[in-house]
Amino acid sequence: MTKYVYYPGCTLYTKARSLDLCARKAAEKVGFELVEMPSWNCCGAIYNATSDDLAAQVGPVRNLAKASQLGDKLVTLCAACHNVLKRVQNRLDQPGNEVESERLKTFVDEKFERPVKVLHYLEVLKNEIGWDKVKENVTKPLAKLKVASYYGCLMVRPKEVLSFDDAENPQVMDDLMRVLGAEPTRFDFKAECCGGYLVVNRRDVAKGASQKILDNAKAWGAEAVVTTCPLCQYNLDKLRATTEDALPVFYFTQLLGIAVGLDQDDLGLEHNSGDPVGFLKSKGLL
Repeated sequence: MTKYVYYPGCTLYTKARSLDLCARKAAEKVGFELVEMPSWNCCGAIYNATSDDLAAQVGPVRNLAKASQLGDKLVTLCAACHNVLKRVQNRLDQPGNEVESERLKTFVDEKFERPVKVLHYLEVLKNEIGWDKVKENVTKPLAKLKVASYYGCLMVRPKEVLSFDDAENPQVMDDLMRVLGAEPTRFDFKAECCGGYLVVNRRDVAKGASQKILDNAKAWGAEAVVTTCPLCQYNLDKLRATTEDALPVFYFTQLLGIAVGLDQDDLGLEHNSGDPVGFLKSKGLL
């Protein structure tokens, strides 16, 4: 079984425990293992775009250095962590940026031993394991469940650095849902902002942005929404908790877990708002 160095990040140990739990267990079902890197630190949560604020890069640079001692690939799951680590790695590797890169490396207490490629879990499924292999391990197809795949801002932008998928119409989660037996729906807001951190001081703005996303998903016939961003899940799922007819919001790993036969206790559904168990049972998935 192929092993990958894994960076979970802070949120996957707290609010997004179900995202992490399902990811680790589902990975083993489809043929790879996530090996958590030791003594990692917070990635910073937001990439600091101020070009001369090198101190803001120390946290992610240390994580990348630590990962380089363990392997040449670093797998992430949280969209924010992936965005930060990928952009910092790009900054270190950018041609013509050698002086700044070496200066940044001197700020940390870990040494770089090899180049590191930052991968998202979805990239591992698509490009390293392959959809055919994933499909071979599906024991409980999602029975044409109509799903809107929500990527948000951080998974696909800036497109010249993330190079993850089409920045306006990403497809990788849609492709995964098809492999799992679900039916991806059209979704005009799949890469729009959910309101992000405005939920802290402008809840009305964040709620309005999230409401538009869920309304559009429902308008195209979706029965559920999937995401890989803990902040997006939090903002969208809050509407589920306060709005009776809001769509349920799952991490893609939860639906992957169902499809590859994880036990209900390994899905972390107790962290979802509303009655996710009841919804999934009504669809014959539990």
